Amino acid sequence: MKNYTFFEGTQYPLRVTWVFGDEPGPVIMVQGGIQGDELSGFFTAQLLTSCKLRKGNLIIVPRANEPSILRRTRQINVDLNRRFDKEYNSFYEDRLARAIRFLLGGAEGFIHLHEGSGFYNPKYVSTLRNPNRYGQSLIIDAAVYKDIRLAEMCGRAISKLNGKINNKSYWFTLFNTKTFTKATQYPEMLKSLTCYALHERGIPAMAVEVSKDIKDLGWKVQQQLRATVYLLQEFGLELDVPEFSFPKTHNGQGVEILINGKPLRGHSIELVRGAPVSTSGKPVLDSGLEPAVAVFASDRPNLNLLTAPRMALSQFPELEVRIDGSRQVQTEVRWKGSKTDLPEVNGPVFLCWLNGQPQFISAGGTLQAVEGDQIILEGILGSSREEILNLKGFVASVMVNSGQDVGHEIIADPSNFMAKYMLEGPDGISRYRVVRETPGKKRTEFYIAILPRKIKALELVDEDGRSDLINWSNGEHMQIRPDSYILKDVWSNGERCKIQPFLNNIPVSWGESFDVEPGKETVLTMRHTTTFVPMGRMVLKGTDYLHTKLEQ
Repeated sequence: MKNYTFFEGTQYPLRVTWVFGDEPGPVIMVQGGIQGDELSGFFTAQLLTSCKLRKGNLIIVPRANEPSILRRTRQINVDLNRRFDKEYNSFYEDRLARAIRFLLGGAEGFIHLHEGSGFYNPKYVSTLRNPNRYGQSLIIDAAVYKDIRLAEMCGRAISKLNGKINNKSYWFTLFNTKTFTKATQYPEMLKSLTCYALHERGIPAMAVEVSKDIKDLGWKVQQQLRATVYLLQEFGLELDVPEFSFPKTHNGQGVEILINGKPLRGHSIELVRGAPVSTSGKPVLDSGLEPAVAVFASDRPNLNLLTAPRMALSQFPELEVRIDGSRQVQTEVRWKGSKTDLPEVNGPVFLCWLNGQPQFISAGGTLQAVEGDQIILEGILGSSREEILNLKGFVASVMVNSGQDVGHEIIADPSNFMAKYMLEGPDGISRYRVVRETPGKKRTEFYIAILPRKIKALELVDEDGRSDLINWSNGEHMQIRPDSYILKDVWSNGERCKIQPFLNNIPVSWGESFDVEPGKETVLTMRHTTTFVPMGRMVLKGTDYLHTKLEQ
């Protein structure tokens, strides 16, 4: 088994588990949590990570959309399950879609776990049981697609499922959306992930929907897990799923949250105005469900303070702890410290966070960033109010585009900003204005310059501890002495953690080892950690040629 987190350290981490079978077989991807108000899917997928595979391999994505899970809402900006008909690049959801498409590229089948309202029925029976409901169904885009016989696969699974469900009103039904026909009643499915998997990747794909109107969450998870196992068997996998006892009331995994080193307990906590708010958490109970945990300040409901810095320049009334979207603690904040404005003798000083480090920029100054860096606009030093800082060309929220960009995670990606607001400097570097638009305050601004991220060289270390420097050249095929190497370091114009390496399309960490075998090629690919955009690839081929060593 291998666990890996894409977009680690961002507000939208994507945790993935690879489970490898004892014997070779198909690679099937199972995903839950693409819409945060569908609880069964992410619990079912998480439980599946504990399975024992005798044959075949699994790629499991339990929580595809962690921000929406933490808010228990279908979407934050846009519906992630409607972003697969083409390449988008407007919101964090589009970066997740990019990574999910990549994962599907290594799969031979796909099962999507959902939770829909009511009970699907091809004919109208009642307001809860009709063709516009999705619950208690296995959904396919076509009965047969080319040589893929989806209806037969799902029909056999449904027979096994319903044979063990005593309440016939809870039986599963086959739901064929007939996505590719002109007369389809569900044209929005053309944008869905199952349609993408089937039409673009040419692999069998289906969704398992349990009903939101069945209140026993444990029962729903049990049935969804059964359905998933039956479908995996249809794909040719052989597996055992351990017994589990799902809590009737899920409160996630217990965690202890520390604010400035002190446990967050009781009904109130004291914070100092103008001082940092340091937040950390540690598990105190292992439920096996590995939940998503967040601490939110009430003025920034989508910024998880466990993975983002905060300076208390302005007051907020409450802190809230959520586990998989379930509210655990809500604590009132008591403030001490000055509330009066400090004079701005030489103009305002802007406070920003660049990759978690504070940056102070004077009016008219420039914050230097590299493509893929993380930026948070915090405010203005000495100000007594919540300042309005507008990064021109950036849309923080599609729901409320008020021009207020304070407190949002901003990824330095020029292709993500509106082109008409880009200012090209004399050096050809993209620059953007951040304008103070606080009512009653003088309008001032500073700039963010974004340099392209460049890779210059890689450092490999062989089994004898000798360093080998390789000049990075996109697309190059390089012969290298067969050995076991450690991918130690990268020379670039930014932080190493912002570059994500892959070996033969499997993510690896810096410091991880890999083998180069005689006559075989190893494909080394680099991507931006925060956007998943490719930066290039090289092919390393093992040869008996003695590669010249460059000692450090």
